[in-house]
Amino acid sequence: MYIYVEAFGDDWICGNDTKVFCGSGHGYDYFNTVKVEYYKTDVAEESGTVTVNQFGDSYETTYNKIIKKVVFSRVLKPEEGETVFDKPVIYLYPGETTEVFVRLDFDGYFTTTIPPYRDGWHVIAYPDGQLITEDGEKYPYLFWEGVPNIELSITEGFCVAGSQTRVFLERILPEIGLSENEYTEFISYWLPRMENNEYNLIRFFGKDYTEAAKLEVTPTPDSVLRVFMVYRSSDEYLQLTEQSFTPFVREGFTVVEWGGTCID
Repeated sequence: MYIYVEAFGDDWICGNDTKVFCGSGHGYDYFNTVKVEYYKTDVAEESGTVTVNQFGDSYETTYNKIIKKVVFSRVLKPEEGETVFDKPVIYLYPGETTEVFVRLDFDGYFTTTIPPYRDGWHVIAYPDGQLITEDGEKYPYLFWEGVPNIELSITEGFCVAGSQTRVFLERILPEIGLSENEYTEFISYWLPRMENNEYNLIRFFGKDYTEAAKLEVTPTPDSVLRVFMVYRSSDEYLQLTEQSFTPFVREGFTVVEWGGTCID
């Protein structure tokens, strides 16, 4: 049984007479979600609150499971063998310079967020995709990674020779709807991990992913594209039922996200 508590920097997480330090003493500089495991034999309440003391200023946050005694806590670093949603990046393209609020309701825990995610991301977004945070920092996109609670499998998709991965991605990503700049960044990140495999089994997830990582953007965008690739290596060719995609039309304020993960 786990709870997920958000904290930043040198915060203490306090709840039910327990407290967990999750700040710079652990070597983590970004805002993160703390994963705390409680004894499974204790009685759980359906909801509860914890107090976060941030640099002397206390505030309360809630989570939907409380159990009484801490076993361990950790920030940022996934356990060995856990699936990680790698580098989902979110591009914002408003029709005109716009103040935008983005909230990500992730069924899991964050391992990294850039810029730091607190109650959400508050940015000024420009039509060319440039983002400026409240403290004046500039970013090309919003970045996050995390460990999900869902299990993923490849039941349909594509079986691609490692040596043909670039050609495949250069064909399929524009078909799904990514722009040249977006799919070039996608390929630059993922290709080195995939091209030396004998084969790659590849599936692009839809509802399973978007339900596990619900995205809320204010003001409401006119068009949203979320591309999430799941792959695993294979020593042999396997026949899969190929996926097809509905053409994506960019209209007005457009939000685009891409990311992925490798599963065993």
